Amino acid sequence: MSVQAWFSGDQVSVDPGGRLTATLIVHNSSEDFDSYTIVPAGPTASWITLPTTHLTVAGGAQEVVEVIVAPPALPNTTAGPTTIAVRIIPSSDPVEDLVADTTVLVQTFESRAILPLQPVQRARRRATYEFMVENHGNGLASCRLLLHDSTGRIDGSFDPPAVGIAPGGANLVQLKVKAKRGLFRRSTRTLTFDVEAQQQGVDPASATLSLVQPPTVPGSLIGRVLVAALLVGAAVLAWVSVIRPELQDAADRAVDERVDELVDTTPAVTSTTVAVTTVPDEQQTEPVVPEPEGEPTFVRLSVDAPLTQTVDDTYTVPDGQLFDLTDVRIENAFNDSGVATLLVNGETVFIWSLQNIRGQYFEPRITQVRLQPGDNVTFSVRCDEISDAIRPTCSNAINIGGNEIAVDEV
Repeated sequence: MSVQAWFSGDQVSVDPGGRLTATLIVHNSSEDFDSYTIVPAGPTASWITLPTTHLTVAGGAQEVVEVIVAPPALPNTTAGPTTIAVRIIPSSDPVEDLVADTTVLVQTFESRAILPLQPVQRARRRATYEFMVENHGNGLASCRLLLHDSTGRIDGSFDPPAVGIAPGGANLVQLKVKAKRGLFRRSTRTLTFDVEAQQQGVDPASATLSLVQPPTVPGSLIGRVLVAALLVGAAVLAWVSVIRPELQDAADRAVDERVDELVDTTPAVTSTTVAVTTVPDEQQTEPVVPEPEGEPTFVRLSVDAPLTQTVDDTYTVPDGQLFDLTDVRIENAFNDSGVATLLVNGETVFIWSLQNIRGQYFEPRITQVRLQPGDNVTFSVRCDEISDAIRPTCSNAINIGGNEIAVDEV
């Protein structure tokens, strides 16, 4: 064999996402000039970059080639000793090719993430959230789950309380929360808290969740109760001060007239007993005005998002109308991958991971939300992967159902 090649130096280490330079020595053991083609080889060939792929070496001489090794920061980049190799092919005799290899030590890198499936829930006291704990590193993740609430108004429990996740994997975690204070509210209150996946020696991953609490005693109900109390009080006052005295006076006059008649016609009668009929009190009730139900309305928002881009579609409540949002259905008919978001007036209400939605429809349960004139609902999709290479976009849609009510009906 007329060529020899080897890597100089001892075993070196490299971090995923980083790079190192290894020195390759190519020796021409023949007496004539020869040219060589140098190409990466082996399972790690994609990690290797060569400054040149062609090399000419004089007979009996040797040349040095700097080989750049850059393992990617991906979960499938295995930590530990890994072989890198290059193939040297002589132009004079291609059959006598040679493979030179060396070992590099790939380090472990850690990366965790939390993806909420329902970042916002609407409930009076208790709610259940689901989120994914993802391991984007190349080592095993063993995380303990914690809830952080600086106000002390939220308590909760995780199922499971800790997770072990293989590289590139994800685990579904369920969180049940309970509001500890504020049983009586006149207005809507939003409680914000954080969930955290913690592992010793690794930066924790966290996400923010919100609990929207509707009023338990609405201000409009208080006003109606006060109006009803005033009406009842006015009726009682009128009965005590006007109606009852008039009835009593009328009864007394009738008795006096009857006594006078009896005295005139039968002087022998010394006493007369007169029955007085008491008029029973009449209970006054306030007419009940039914709440307007409105007309059922269906709104469809659809987007076609190009790869790696985000596209929105928005519905705005018309002037003079209210809209009670009661139902949400999301469509991922082509099984695309990405993130879909539903926003109300720019605030996130739901986030869905499209790779978790396979099929025609996905229906989360929601609590009725009333939208005022001019409020808007936005459906936003970020396209990460198109399942069918023939289509140029991620095609998704959301169906919003509810009741449309005229303002003058309320």
